[in-house]
Amino acid sequence: MRRKPFLITGTDTGVGKTTVACAIAAALANRGVRVAVAKPFETGCDLAPDGSLVAADALRLRYFSGCSEPPEVICPYRFRLPLAPSVAERREGAVIDLA
Repeated sequence: MRRKPFLITGTDTGVGKTTVACAIAAALANRGVRVAVAKPFETGCDLAPDGSLVAADALRLRYFSGCSEPPEVICPYRFRLPLAPSVAERREGAVIDLA
């Protein structure tokens, strides 16, 4: 049986999108469903000691889903500023290339 993907979205930061996604991913994984997760953009990332940005929400999604993809695949675009991704992109001088 082919399962269909679905998207969890919301209109602001801190409204619970990641919490809900983690709960759904964990529930499915606990039922033996293979779960893949993606968080294409994460803003408000903390700096790791090596200077890289830590996508904490993506790491939570990875943990609760049991997904084995590396964090860079789950969340390829990370920004320090806690803003909308397009705004953080401009302010941080990054380029988002969806191709």
